[in-house]
Parts: sequence; structure tokens; C-alpha cells
Amino acid sequence: MNYRNTRLYKRSLELVGVSHQIIAELPTGYGFLADQLRRASASVVLNLAEGCGKPSLAERRRFFGIARGSGYEVGAILDVAASLGAIEHERAARALDLCDHVCAMLTRFAQSLNRRP
Repeated sequence: MNYRNTRLYKRSLELVGVSHQIIAELPTGYGFLADQLRRASASVVLNLAEGCGKPSLAERRRFFGIARGSGYEVGAILDVAASLGAIEHERAARALDLCDHVCAMLTRFAQSLNRRP
């Protein structure tokens, strides 16, 4: 499976890009959120790619689950940043839409493994 050609991989990379833009706009004093957001958004992409390279379905599901968990973490970080006033609520909402979309795609991607021979 060439994960680089999937819409999921491309949308996950988009989430990394949006996260990077948000990190660049965070005010001084929010480095703890910047670090967490950087790692969590990258984890989505990295675990998706690693899962695609695993030979067994159980291992693939495990890594896709980790990727989805990291996606949820990205969402929570965005919520925290917005509630602390570090980013505008509208900016967070747009990023959360992408994050939710990626997490839903990861869920469907993992479920599709059950239907493959």
C-alpha cells in the first residue's frame, strides 16, 4: 500500500501545516502548547505511515488507532489554546474541522481493513 497516494495521508499533512501556522502565531508563554501541538500533529502522519508498513492487520489497526488518538490530542490542544485566548475561536474551529475530518477518515480507514481479503 502506498500511503503517500491516499487522501488520508494528504489531509494529515495538511493538519501538520495548519498546526505549524498556529504554532507560529501563538503568543509568548505558550511554548508548552506549541511543543505538544507539533508532536501530536506529526504523530498522526507518522503513525499512519508506519501502520501502512506493518504486515499484520492487528498491527495496522494498532498504529491507525494511535494516529487517531494523536488526532484527538490535536483537537484538545486547539480547544485549550482557544479557551486560554492564545488563538481565536474561529481559527481553532477551522482547524478542528480538519482535525475531526482526519480522525473520521482514520476510523473508516481502520474499519476498511476488516473488509479486505
